Amino acid sequence: MHTPLLDQRTIIITGAATGIGQAFAVQCASQGANVVVADMNAADETVAAVEAAGGKALAVKVDVADQGSVDAMAAAAVARFGRIDGLINNAAYFREVKLTPFEEIDPVIWDRIFQVNVKGVWNCCKAVMPAMRAQNSGAIVNIASVVAVAGQPGYLHYVASKGAVLSMTKGLAKECGASNVRVNVIAPGFVLTDATKNRPVEWQQSFLKARAIAREQRPDDLVGTAVYLLSDLSAFVSGQTIVVDGGHIMY
Repeated sequence: MHTPLLDQRTIIITGAATGIGQAFAVQCASQGANVVVADMNAADETVAAVEAAGGKALAVKVDVADQGSVDAMAAAAVARFGRIDGLINNAAYFREVKLTPFEEIDPVIWDRIFQVNVKGVWNCCKAVMPAMRAQNSGAIVNIASVVAVAGQPGYLHYVASKGAVLSMTKGLAKECGASNVRVNVIAPGFVLTDATKNRPVEWQQSFLKARAIAREQRPDDLVGTAVYLLSDLSAFVSGQTIVVDGGHIMY
């Protein structure tokens, strides 16, 4: 019988109450992980799904834009499970982001996107590093977007924030490697979730038509790559961007 890839590892997943984050949580649990379900909202459904998949779950309410909140999240993980082996920076501000010409973007919205999508990633990485350094091991997976690779008109604020995540990942990988902590990024294509289903139909169809695999992308399409990056299968992989979009962007 094979040992699960994430056996007894503690993985923190932000934005895990629904959608892609929930899918990550369930898959990590199925691979033997203890899962810290971190979200601003109630996460009872994800906790139940993690436990049904055979994992242990800890729900933590967190605002990734607030360093104190994030530090409390990391402390709760260590208090409950004794260590932090992985972090998926999945939380993002997108649901309320509207298609807008770049000259007309509201500065308040621009700042909020960067507080969550960029500063939030930085905050979470800072919070988990003491535990990972003490263990001399760890894996961080940042979630960006294919639009940061390809560009996308009408969403400059979101594109710019996810482009920052790509660059941060490279810098973090260089800084954290001495502590045997790997940092990589997944860039999903357009994933159909409750947070994205209100996007213009024409916009959604443009992604589908450009894919080699011409179907809707689902949250479960991302989970295998995340487990790979969190596990020892990728022990010598760091600073990399993996695009998971059904063959839209190829390089």
